[in-house]
Amino acid sequence: MSSQPSFRYMLSSPHHNQFGYITLGNEKVHHIGDADEFYKAMGYNDEISKTGLLPEEYIWNQYHSEKSEKSEVCLQIKIIEYLNKHSPSFKINYAVECKHWLESCKEKWTNKSTECKGCIPDNK
Repeated sequence: MSSQPSFRYMLSSPHHNQFGYITLGNEKVHHIGDADEFYKAMGYNDEISKTGLLPEEYIWNQYHSEKSEKSEVCLQIKIIEYLNKHSPSFKINYAVECKHWLESCKEKWTNKSTECKGCIPDNK
């Protein structure tokens, strides 16, 4: 495993073979049963919805674009938190890696890494 996860999710292409899943590489780690709940865990809420911004646009703006408020690392942490809450098998299969990933993120935050945009204070 790498020092940082690269979890991906597929909720925008219903005909894709990984549609509805969070994946790590080609491995299907968890099926997302409720897309609204998943997007909420990523920070999308009713207030944002009222602006007309779609969930995928919000995630792009927050975590991927050049002007994003947070980094890809912050998105990975959000996905890990979601998996910890919604996937008992994730906790069992990835407990050691998650501890390492989260400690690595906290260290970057503590050291004021340029890669870190300060999402940890939001996470407990």
